Amino acid sequence: MLLAASLPALVPAPDEGQLRPGLDPTQVTPGLLGFLMTLFMVIAVIFLMRSMVGRIRRVRYREQAAEQHRNHTAAAGTPAIPDTVLPADAPHTEARPGR
Repeated sequence: MLLAASLPALVPAPDEGQLRPGLDPTQVTPGLLGFLMTLFMVIAVIFLMRSMVGRIRRVRYREQAAEQHRNHTAAAGTPAIPDTVLPADAPHTEARPGR
């Protein structure tokens, strides 16, 4: 706590509105390019988050559907489909003869 209280006394305050000699204000601001890059990053993160939420939701719904199917088949007394069966929208690979 003592260190936090004495920190403002140790660090000198910057000169307000003063730049080091030889620096132009346009050299120390991000400008239009900085704004556009930040905007691009924000838009990219928003699209990535929406994609991630959709994928997580899809996985959760598939698990709920599989659980309902297991409960239904257990109640009906029919054998359940093993968990190793691929979902309907998963790519299927078939072994070709001669390979």
